[in-house]
Amino acid sequence: MNSAKFLIRKVKKMLIISIILNLLGAIAICFAIQRLGGLQFMYYRLNNQGLAGQYEHRKTLYEMLPESKGKIIFLGDSLTEGCEWAELLENPNILNRGISGDQTEGILKRLKLVLDLHPQQLFLMIGVNDLLFHSPEKIVANYRQIVEQIQVESPLTQLFLQSCLPVNDEVRTITIDNKDLQTINQGIEKIATDFAVPFINLYPDFTDNRGNLNTDFTADGIHLNGKGYAVWKGKIARFVNNDEF
Repeated sequence: MNSAKFLIRKVKKMLIISIILNLLGAIAICFAIQRLGGLQFMYYRLNNQGLAGQYEHRKTLYEMLPESKGKIIFLGDSLTEGCEWAELLENPNILNRGISGDQTEGILKRLKLVLDLHPQQLFLMIGVNDLLFHSPEKIVANYRQIVEQIQVESPLTQLFLQSCLPVNDEVRTITIDNKDLQTINQGIEKIATDFAVPFINLYPDFTDNRGNLNTDFTADGIHLNGKGYAVWKGKIARFVNNDEF
């Protein structure tokens, strides 16, 4: 009888421990999902194989497009892809080579495809997505490699390095720190100085009084609306097709 009571107490204890562990696990999963942007964003990433599928789709599209040499190319991630640059800047010679979710390593993998076009001008913005996986130091090192390759393979291209934009973690949970973005931007500015190319610092024009991406320019804390792209246009329009630079 005593052994039976002991067994029952032991089973109850194990059951309680199991329930507690399951609750802690569920809490941890909910916290991780929230930190990664919520259920909708997680579903989007999983459905697109972590955005890898979208990257490959866009990359193969760019590979099959007719070769248009001597154009103005905007190169980057979803912030670049999300704008109709030719229409916004009223210049039909502009090509958009942005890919949603792209990183510095992705740019390095497809850079030859861009440089084979020997663009007249190249406007580069990249780095924010890297912070999900890499340190600012690693990102800046990759960025430097990108610039080196551009200078070697297309030396006549006018290169413009654009700063990364801030994010707003208060609009939606984003696992990116604006301090890290500022560190990257400092690295980009140093690279621009080392290679004697223009650095366009967009960052201050997009921040609110707390240093976050201004909610006037975004609905999700990272991507831009039309008003945001209008500000971007105001910062770069004078550089496009300007022989002075």
